[in-house]
Amino acid sequence: MTDIITGTTSIYGIIGSPVDHSFSPLMHNAAFAELKMDARYLAFSVKPENVSQAVDGIRALNISGVNVTVPHKSSVIPYLDEVTPLARKLGAVNTIKNVQGRLTGTNTDISGFIRSLEALNFSPKNKTIAMLGAGGSARAVLAGLADSGASRILIHNRTTVRAENLVAEFSETFPETQLESVSVETVCKTALDLLVNTTTVGMESDASPLDLSQCKKIEHVVDLINRPAETRLLKQAEELGIPAINGLGMLLYQGCEAFTFWTGKPAPETVMREQLLKLVE
Repeated sequence: MTDIITGTTSIYGIIGSPVDHSFSPLMHNAAFAELKMDARYLAFSVKPENVSQAVDGIRALNISGVNVTVPHKSSVIPYLDEVTPLARKLGAVNTIKNVQGRLTGTNTDISGFIRSLEALNFSPKNKTIAMLGAGGSARAVLAGLADSGASRILIHNRTTVRAENLVAEFSETFPETQLESVSVETVCKTALDLLVNTTTVGMESDASPLDLSQCKKIEHVVDLINRPAETRLLKQAEELGIPAINGLGMLLYQGCEAFTFWTGKPAPETVMREQLLKLVE
């Protein structure tokens, strides 16, 4: 990354509302600087009613690529020229690449989550997994797990109908994975290879979405919350000797995957990780 923006500087960014909380500008600008690339990453606040104009602006202003965050991950799709198959199945795009005005959308949240599981030496293939929550993050996690060959995924959500809708939708997309909307009691009495918390419980308080000590057997735990770095759920997992990680890996690897999708270059993972760690401390 150069100190001065010129006519040859490649511009990348993130579109969403709000975007002032995003870690992406610091993470990607650190990556550009490490590779001495003439590129900058900016945050663009885009209201929902202006999504089509924003996408037109990517083409008109020759912006090289953008990340897409809430609430635009689905609404951008009709305005793109191409969407990768898994992102199409998910119905959500979080990364757009611009090649001479042709816009291609993908979803690196999916691959970013699966890649983050390497820290646990865990593969979803043929595994039984429980997921807490049925929101936006849950969709990417569910798609990644099912696409990676999970045999059974239990979904618990406080509002049951949301979990049931997710099961109905994704059962058609991933017929080889058994999907079930279940009670928290069913989660606890099922032997699990992995538990994933996609809810915000534990972010603003010392609450936990589940008492691990009441569960039959859980081999691994993932809590997608980044701040605090160690939630009550993760603390309890540590106390019980259960290997566990937070959501920092998913955040890192979705960024690394996006960087490579845009530039064709391997992402400087170490630098990007160091930048994220500074931000969450």
